[in-house]
Amino acid sequence: MLREHPSALERDELPEVEVKKRRGISLVWLIPLVAGVIAIWLAYTTLQEKGPQITVMFDNAEGLEAGKTRVKYRNVEVGLVDEVRLSEDLSHIVVTASLDKTMEPHMKEGTRFWIVRPRVGFGGVSGLGTLLSGAHVEFDPGEGQPTRDFVGLAEPPPITLQVPGTEFVLRTDHLGSIGRGAPVYYRSIPVGQVLGYELAEDKKGLTVKVFVEAPNDQLVRPDSRFWNASGVNVSVGADGVDVAMESLEALVAGGIAFDTPDIDQPGEPAASGTEFPLFANLREVTEAGFTQRIPYLVRFDGSVRGLRAGAPVEFRGIRVGTVTDVRLEIDSKQNGVRIPVTLEIEPQRFGVERPAANVQPYAIMAALVERGLRAQLTSGNLLTGELLVDLDFHPDSPPAQLDRSGPYPEIPSVPADLEAMTASVTAALQKLAALPLPELVDDLRHAVQGIDGLVTSPDTKQAVTALTQAAVRLEALIGTLDQRAGPLFAQAQSTLASVDGLVGEKSQARYDLNALLKELTGAARSIRVFADYLERHPDALIRGKTGVQ
Repeated sequence: MLREHPSALERDELPEVEVKKRRGISLVWLIPLVAGVIAIWLAYTTLQEKGPQITVMFDNAEGLEAGKTRVKYRNVEVGLVDEVRLSEDLSHIVVTASLDKTMEPHMKEGTRFWIVRPRVGFGGVSGLGTLLSGAHVEFDPGEGQPTRDFVGLAEPPPITLQVPGTEFVLRTDHLGSIGRGAPVYYRSIPVGQVLGYELAEDKKGLTVKVFVEAPNDQLVRPDSRFWNASGVNVSVGADGVDVAMESLEALVAGGIAFDTPDIDQPGEPAASGTEFPLFANLREVTEAGFTQRIPYLVRFDGSVRGLRAGAPVEFRGIRVGTVTDVRLEIDSKQNGVRIPVTLEIEPQRFGVERPAANVQPYAIMAALVERGLRAQLTSGNLLTGELLVDLDFHPDSPPAQLDRSGPYPEIPSVPADLEAMTASVTAALQKLAALPLPELVDDLRHAVQGIDGLVTSPDTKQAVTALTQAAVRLEALIGTLDQRAGPLFAQAQSTLASVDGLVGEKSQARYDLNALLKELTGAARSIRVFADYLERHPDALIRGKTGVQ
């Protein structure tokens, strides 16, 4: 059934909607408001937690990738490389990196950055861990004002700033094979490294910076001595061949060694930055300990081939000085040539210090010269032909004194042994040449001819024949005597045996002879008693012996 349209009355009876306006903010707007507050809070929190963003300039960007390369400190990740780009002048690479918030206090002017990648050098192999993980940026915190711009190092530093120790500066004229990162030794034990080197301010030498780790840096004192221990030091001189090597590592990568005299005595360590001379080798260190040198002059007449500056001056095998100069001098007055050699005698080698101001200098040397001290050239090394100056006493040399008329006191010299031998042979040859050799040869020829005539003459031949015959007869006579001497010797032996039986110790004749001697002794005693009695009683010859005694 179709519904009819409502009438007008019905339309008037329909209710009307009444719209009322409310005062205040609708709750609908709270949702975007809360979202905005949360966004602001998140942004603030992010900014608060975000670390510093820095830029580092490197020579090249080998191994660096934006968004992948990490920034590490002691192998702990502390940041990420954000951007790698070229500088405007294309001279270097600019790397932008974001670091953790905790790294902000350490971003100062002294902080150093470098790229860790595999490296192979004389000092060893480093960065092998990056073969799998890739290169990363390492840094070493330093001191100074806060900054965000840095210049990266081309190579990793040998020593980080966190390693305790002391840095020293060495001065040298020649670097040799010392390189960055080379070890520093104390009695063959590595105690530090070479940080680097550069030209000195005067451009006449080099300064080498070394770092000695604690506690070994306390071994360095103001009187310590450093020397180049690189490779193998071979020196050939008048005193032989000297070969020295600190270690195998020093042979390959170079190195520096040092020592401190009287280290067992109390002393203060050297301050950081103290400068020391760097000697070429240990021998120079030893020579530097003798600071007192007195110059002398010696003139030699013969050849000085093999003598050079730096040759030793010895006294009975002990080095007491050094030759400083060898030159040629022409004496126009005597029309001769002499070779003055300048020496430096070190009195400390004798245990004698430089004389005081009130003591006449050179007094000791003058006394020694008066006793016969002379200078002589001797061979120091037969292999190289090097010569040295030997000081010793020569009592047979002519009397002399220390000549102080020139700029240096002059020590008298004597010829070398070879020169003296040569002079003796030359003198003998001169005497031989002065002999009348032709006349002597003629006389000798005549004498030989006379002897030859005497030997070949008939009389000499007859005399030799007669002498031969006499020798034959003498030999026959000796044979005859030998035949007859046998029975004679046998008879003599028998006779001696008989005599021995007659007068031997156990023979009867000797026993009877001893008994006879005893009887004769008793008879002699009786006669002596009878003679005494007659002397007292001469009348006994007439009246006979009475009873009165």
